[in-house]
Amino acid sequence: MTTAYIVLTVLGGGYVLLSVFLGHSHFEGSHGGDAHGAAHETHMSYGVKGEGHGAAEASSGHGAGSFHFPFFSPLALATLFAAIGAWGLITQEGFGASDSASLLMAVPAAAVTAYIVMYAAWRLVTGSSGSSQIRAASLEGAIAEITTPIPAGGIGEAAAMVDGQRFSGPAREASGQAVPRGTQVRVRSMLGATLIVERKEG
Repeated sequence: MTTAYIVLTVLGGGYVLLSVFLGHSHFEGSHGGDAHGAAHETHMSYGVKGEGHGAAEASSGHGAGSFHFPFFSPLALATLFAAIGAWGLITQEGFGASDSASLLMAVPAAAVTAYIVMYAAWRLVTGSSGSSQIRAASLEGAIAEITTPIPAGGIGEAAAMVDGQRFSGPAREASGQAVPRGTQVRVRSMLGATLIVERKEG
């Protein structure tokens, strides 16, 4: 069993680290998680005044639903397997448990560990996307700074402070002009997830 625990720990932990490194920390099975939140944020194509379908859904709370452990997510399964391996090694090497005893202790401990880890990650992801949806209604007219230069007719990135929190996202200049990094702009509207900005007068 020791070899099996080592394999589970290495493979499971390796997959988790690779997923985090590549930015694939999604939660397919978390209803109301970032999958729904991202969909609502992407479909806010009616602007930021609240008339659009996306804004209505964000306000009704669909983007910030309750957490459900994503049983069929590869990331969640990898976390569970890595935890089983780690707890198995701990019970065997640390407490001298037999193979069967270590497995009986490792499985429930790993389930709790995986749940806590996935819940913490879900809160991190949905907290960011959920607050973005709520703040979208306050973005129009906000002052922002260009953090990634906007090329002529292209898309860069802007950051604004809304309700005391930083909001950043893709940005396009309203008339298609190029805007250098560090320029102060005003958010004119929002098209999908893209901020439509114009140079701040004065």
